[in-house]
Amino acid sequence: MASIVKRGKSYRAQVSLYKHGQHKKLSKTFATKKEATLWALEMELAKGEGKELAQRTTTFADFFENWIYLVKVNDVKETTFQNYVRTLGVIRNLFQDIQLKDLNDIVVQKKIDEYAKTHSRKTTHEVLLKIKTALRDAFARGYIANDFARLVKTRGENPPKRNKALSITDFKKLRKHVLQHPEDEFNLLLLLALETGMRRGELLAIRPESLYEYGIEVRHLISPTSDDTSLKTQMQNVMFLLTKKYMS
Repeated sequence: MASIVKRGKSYRAQVSLYKHGQHKKLSKTFATKKEATLWALEMELAKGEGKELAQRTTTFADFFENWIYLVKVNDVKETTFQNYVRTLGVIRNLFQDIQLKDLNDIVVQKKIDEYAKTHSRKTTHEVLLKIKTALRDAFARGYIANDFARLVKTRGENPPKRNKALSITDFKKLRKHVLQHPEDEFNLLLLLALETGMRRGELLAIRPESLYEYGIEVRHLISPTSDDTSLKTQMQNVMFLLTKKYMS
């Protein structure tokens, strides 16, 4: 049963938990007895529904780490998994010791807004998507009481684009230069990029067996963060055609 104890000007509500032969206590302090009583009733009802109240004292950072290494590692490609691992560092820095039971949309929104002050809107959005996915999983398992993830929004500004497309004039100058200096391997890769639009990882993964008389068959890519060489999209064996003068 739950107990409510007056401590100075506040009230502490405490709920006893028992699972797998171990006794635990879940407690929270409130300004009024009414709030403490309501919370204790909600926790007792949750116990009766079989929800995992004991897990709610786990920090969000610890939950996220366990979640990515036990669940997501088998659900996503290696490159995507490494993005989750990098996000773990962000979450530990932002949420620190905040427990699952203390999370709500306001708490998470404040943390995301804090992160957005020093990061682009796109980067912030990518972090928030991973946080939302983890929160939905925690709710489905009964670790948090409400499915509030949809209420959290991405905010912040998009910085000016740092990469500007080449003008036609500059494009022609660059193309002329690399054609006149084919002895440099980098120039050859640059020429292939200009003529085909291949990605960097696809260029680096070119092998002799990928070359044909009038084109290059793209089968793999190389990533700096993963040993996974599969293509980014579902397209396989894409053929980029080159004119004969570039292949001669």
